Amino acid sequence: MKAVRTKPLKKFFNKLWGFLISNVGAFFIGFSALIIGIYQFYINRPIIEYDTQSHSFISSQNDNKFKVVVEDKEYNDLYQTIVIMQNNGQQPLSGSDVSRIGHDPIRIIVPPKAEMVHYTLDKTLTSTAVDASLKEYKNSIIITFDFLNPGDQIAVAILHKKPDETFRVAGSALGVTGISHVMTERQLLWIVVSVLVGIYILTLILSYLDRKGYI
Repeated sequence: MKAVRTKPLKKFFNKLWGFLISNVGAFFIGFSALIIGIYQFYINRPIIEYDTQSHSFISSQNDNKFKVVVEDKEYNDLYQTIVIMQNNGQQPLSGSDVSRIGHDPIRIIVPPKAEMVHYTLDKTLTSTAVDASLKEYKNSIIITFDFLNPGDQIAVAILHKKPDETFRVAGSALGVTGISHVMTERQLLWIVVSVLVGIYILTLILSYLDRKGYI
């Protein structure tokens, strides 16, 4: 009697189905669903991220044809840092949900060694739909606003005497899990690769335990 030859595509789906209904497959599906659920839970909430851009504003080492005067005082050496805060989630953030001054308001923490000279709301980089204002309070710049919709941002320009890249945004608000610095592409790639390698190694371990009958 001639043996019936299984088609390659059918054989592949049979193996795939066998994997999905195995203990390892069930774990992999459950783990993936958990990751997706956590991702959806956080991405649907307001996610406040910020970035900083620092550069020399004027230097006495250069042959400058202009002067920088702030409140009637001339400066020969100044640095500028632009701090941009953005809502990268899918829900708007109301200013009324932000912690009050004296508690944990959204603010830019100014390093004392930077020796801040001046700060202002950079309207050229701030979203036109955002009504924001600034207030100095205890070595920080308080940022108040009406609403920060998804994709909208607020930019603050800070002039300071000494170069310093440690300006950071802190604070808390209802529905916001935290405020974090924007990750670079290299950091994001490293996290993705690490997670994939971890899942692969875990799958190999579970497959071995499954074959040995331990699970």
